[in-house]
Amino acid sequence: MEAVAARKQSRGKGAGPAGAAACAGRRAAAGLLALFLASAASAQINVDAYRDYLLVGQFGELCTMCEAVVLCRAQEPQGESVPDSGNFALYHLQTRTFWSQISTIWEWFITNFTQEGLAARGHTRPTHVYRVADGRWSPREVIEARLLLNPGLLSVGEHRIDRVSRAWSNAETGAELGYCARLPLWNALERIEENAPAGHGES
Repeated sequence: MEAVAARKQSRGKGAGPAGAAACAGRRAAAGLLALFLASAASAQINVDAYRDYLLVGQFGELCTMCEAVVLCRAQEPQGESVPDSGNFALYHLQTRTFWSQISTIWEWFITNFTQEGLAARGHTRPTHVYRVADGRWSPREVIEARLLLNPGLLSVGEHRIDRVSRAWSNAETGAELGYCARLPLWNALERIEENAPAGHGES
């Protein structure tokens, strides 16, 4: 009984101005988190005109916390897996960075008025690039990819991908290099783990 009373007394002491301020701070933080989560979901562009674009799914543009792996090669990719041999490139798009995710709050306000500006502005996210020549994997490269819906382009370093036709080309010259396809994520990540050598600064 004395222990229970002591705990009650302790709680009562914390209910003063300092305790009230801490409580208010926690409520404010929870409110900001809820706003962030709601804005991240609502800021996704979900327009029928972009429904068939590469990396656009049932709920619109590739989501803030989603990853994706895109395979590009000279011939149109066959099947839904990483090739066992040949020449190709894999682009592993990561989740958006912290500050990029924070920007979704502003994007959420934009989408309340128009989605056209957001489609043209697009967003960036870190991307891991794996180049394979004659079945030999190069170390991972880290670049920043930009996803645009208007025009429908995915810019990946010196290359770009047409999100409508899936054509893979040189960003500077426009020379076509082949075609691209999105791969099932977990299968692709397993193959990358099995085959890719460590990147610079990795062990």
